[in-house]
Amino acid sequence: METLTASGRLPHAVIIESKDQKKAGEAATLLSAYAVCQEQDKPCGVCRQCQNALNHTHADIRNVEPDKSGKTKTYKIDQIRALARDAQIRPNDADAKVYIFEEADTRFPEISQNAFLKLLEEPPQRIYFFLLCRSAKALLSTIRSRCAVVRLSGDGTIGVEAVQAAEAIAGGIVARHEYELLKALSALSDKEKQGEIIAALRLLLRDALVLLSGGDAMQNKETGRKLASKLTRAKLLAMLELCDSADDMIRQNININLLTTWLCGEFRRILWQR
Repeated sequence: METLTASGRLPHAVIIESKDQKKAGEAATLLSAYAVCQEQDKPCGVCRQCQNALNHTHADIRNVEPDKSGKTKTYKIDQIRALARDAQIRPNDADAKVYIFEEADTRFPEISQNAFLKLLEEPPQRIYFFLLCRSAKALLSTIRSRCAVVRLSGDGTIGVEAVQAAEAIAGGIVARHEYELLKALSALSDKEKQGEIIAALRLLLRDALVLLSGGDAMQNKETGRKLASKLTRAKLLAMLELCDSADDMIRQNININLLTTWLCGEFRRILWQR
């Protein structure tokens, strides 16, 4: 979670993936407090904004309730359109507004996701969206590509070593020689850091996507620019999908040599495809 706010700014959209939805909710509450806190050291935890956020009584933090008229509770397209209008209205008390979607992977039909995508592409200033789910892959890839994805398998943090390893892999992806990428991917042999490295790499690829759209990088601007100068939007999206597949393979305890060889080949294939 600390990686999201390391630059002093919070991404406007975050997917929080966890098998423990209580833990995901706690993470969303903490990020909400960060969003509305007006102190320099965010979230301070003691100001009125933070206290209201932590007590779930903040007027500008909304848990979006699904439509309950049918057999299943889902977010309807009319709700998303109404939310888009509401997002244009100034906050009541803080300088920001937060919208939280619980169980987004099961409550968000594709038609509603497409409507929500328009809001993600051109969000109003100081608006934040947190999507809680058990599996981010259930959401459209176009939604995932516009969100920072946090997977809470442990404490949800990404260490400095994992970030450095991800930056090396990103450099290897666009390097002239394939062995540079294969060498960087060898960092995945550390089983304790595999998930963190893939998560950090995902953030770097997302940075490149944001830069291509005219936004600001959150993780590493220099690496993001390097990727954005060599990769198209379609290639970046394909590589994000590749990270999701690698995550699944890691959870299935795939042989590390097979994983790194496969990843190297797939990253290079995407790089050179037309």
